[in-house]
Amino acid sequence: MVTMGASSVLATAIKSAPYFDGVVKASLSLPSFFDNFDSEKQMLKHEELDEQLRDAISHLNNLK
Repeated sequence: MVTMGASSVLATAIKSAPYFDGVVKASLSLPSFFDNFDSEKQMLKHEELDEQLRDAISHLNNLK
């Protein structure tokens, strides 16, 4: 059985942020962390996820 626990929590946090005067500028949900992150190399294993992360970081950097 596959659960979407973390992504559901993230979605709830994003939707509720305005109620706490929060503004979400970027977000990324990394599914199955240990399957998608190489601890030795300290990097994401999959190019698509790495691109999503870089896009989120780029967006945050452009807000300065």
